Amino acid sequence: MNSGAEPFPGEHTGYGRVVAFQHVILALLEDGPSHGWQMKVQIEAALGPEYGGLNRGYIYEVIHKMERDGLITSRVEPQVGMRPDRSVHEITEAGRDQLTDWLGEPVRRSAGFRDEFVQKVLAASLRSEAAVRQVCRVQRRALLSEAKTLQTLRRERDNDPGAAFTIEVAILRTNAELECVEAAEARADQRLIDLPGPAEPAAEQTAGAPHGANPGPAAAERGQPRVRRA
Repeated sequence: MNSGAEPFPGEHTGYGRVVAFQHVILALLEDGPSHGWQMKVQIEAALGPEYGGLNRGYIYEVIHKMERDGLITSRVEPQVGMRPDRSVHEITEAGRDQLTDWLGEPVRRSAGFRDEFVQKVLAASLRSEAAVRQVCRVQRRALLSEAKTLQTLRRERDNDPGAAFTIEVAILRTNAELECVEAAEARADQRLIDLPGPAEPAAEQTAGAPHGANPGPAAAERGQPRVRRA
């Protein structure tokens, strides 16, 4: 089932992962009714200052969409004195079902296995060994800077279990990505892609073949780059 996650606008981690904002709201409302401003404060407290402040207008935009989709209900709660009335939101059974479905789904890579770093290494290997090593140097420098920032954040947030866990996962992913850089650098002297020769004219490719015949897998694969196996 597609759980229809709504992302934070621009709230990406350094790993291409997007926080499922709609489901964060559902999780908060499953814990009890709440209003938009209160949820904004709770989300920011849970994620920590390293993720930046959330756009209040966007929160209400998502809340209104969730209400239209039947995931939550809203009621007006009068306030005392001169304070304006506020909308209090509650999760519905449909919202609980969607949250359960989302929690039961595996987290999948948004860009597959060939992420931007892999693509850069493959492209650089067509240029030269030096180009691959330069890509690796730039990526390593960025990751080490990120690791240093994460270590500082871990010391600052060690009394917050949720933030500490989030930062620990980020550190583990950063270390894994550093190993990926090492793997790329170890193959810097290899040409990682075999490019095919110039494409033949279509008329020559199909010459002699009966009308409507299947050109076969060899013809279908012609023109496709082949990645060398290490």
